[in-house]
Amino acid sequence: MRDIRSILTQHKRPFIELADDNTFVDHAWGKHLCRELIPLGIKWFTETDISVAEDLELLRLMRQTRCRQVLIGLESPDRTALEGIELRADFKSRHASVYMEAVRLIQGEGITVNGCFVLGLDGQTPDIFQQVLDFAMAASLYDVQITVLTPFPGTPLYDRLLREDRILSPERWDLCTLFDVNFVPRNMSVDQLREDLIWLAK
Repeated sequence: MRDIRSILTQHKRPFIELADDNTFVDHAWGKHLCRELIPLGIKWFTETDISVAEDLELLRLMRQTRCRQVLIGLESPDRTALEGIELRADFKSRHASVYMEAVRLIQGEGITVNGCFVLGLDGQTPDIFQQVLDFAMAASLYDVQITVLTPFPGTPLYDRLLREDRILSPERWDLCTLFDVNFVPRNMSVDQLREDLIWLAK
């Protein structure tokens, strides 16, 4: 709140990003934050997970604060492709069946959703590109972000793909752009991933 008030001394009508990977991982804290923000009347957006749709009180408080958008990592509309991508909780896989309804609830409160998808997951086949397009249209997502699975050096994903001899150019940080393909996908070719990413983006 101190930082936001400082911004307000410099800009009359700021549009602020709360740059936390999951601002509302703690719903009780999120509600407290919203109650503090309401009197300020600022426009803002942030990143969160799909669980905000399960808490109507939180959603309504977010609307009252003038929250304009939430960026949510949906990763894949296909639940099976999400199994095992998280080290412990498997949260996304367990919630994939409610993605469509959750987007409807969030956007129904006037908060747009930027749905983010990762292409090239081990459980995905070439059908994924059409599936993402179909989901985005059916859910009426306000914004869509697509990226390529990116094995950053030093991560468990990178180490696993290196052991499996699936890293194309080891230690190439310049290819960690989220749009360059630097690994061999399990169920499609490298060229197919590159070409269909461009097709989907268009």
